[in-house]
Amino acid sequence: MEKSFKFTTIKNWLNEQQSTEPFYGCVMMDPKKIEGWEEIHLAGIDEKDTYTKPNDDSYGLEYEPHITLVYGIIEDEVDPSVIVDMMEQKLDPISVKISEIDVFENEEYDVVKYNVPVTKELLKYRNMFLESFSNTQKFNDYKPHITIAYCKPRTGNKYKKILNEPFKINFVKGVYSYHKQDGSEDLIRRVVNLETKEEEKLNNDIIKSKKVKIK
Repeated sequence: MEKSFKFTTIKNWLNEQQSTEPFYGCVMMDPKKIEGWEEIHLAGIDEKDTYTKPNDDSYGLEYEPHITLVYGIIEDEVDPSVIVDMMEQKLDPISVKISEIDVFENEEYDVVKYNVPVTKELLKYRNMFLESFSNTQKFNDYKPHITIAYCKPRTGNKYKKILNEPFKINFVKGVYSYHKQDGSEDLIRRVVNLETKEEEKLNNDIIKSKKVKIK
């Protein structure tokens, strides 16, 4: 029987740690600016439907849209610079057409998301990282998506629909997010601009975040 899992935010998944457990990293792709993301895409979510937690900004509306290639990279067995080099050498921008809003439901919240078509490029990149670096990934079914919002349970289905006007999104950055090596809870984002094939050193963030255990 396939093991069930709970949908979680990238930040929470990356921080699912105990002091004696390994740290995990995540490879993602970020889009070029999506015009009207806040004014149109996020504005379509009723504020009273959004799911939030005190002192935790992982939920609510998603202000940093992205798709995940691989999560669960075992950081102790990986040199981050090797992943950055691979992103620079092997990844190219990807364009996808978005035509559907879907929902993932669990007991705690609903995830309203754009379904992303599984292109041959996305599969190629995903398999490349899975085969190259130690990871905890156990699910073969790859369903890329762009989260729009976390909503209260049983409120997300109203947003499901096929779009009358599908639109394109261009993913132009490779991102490796991982923990600092000083034992702190901070996360580092190494960002590669795939249009110029250069690492954007000035834009690499250190993200303050809590350690949250996935249920």
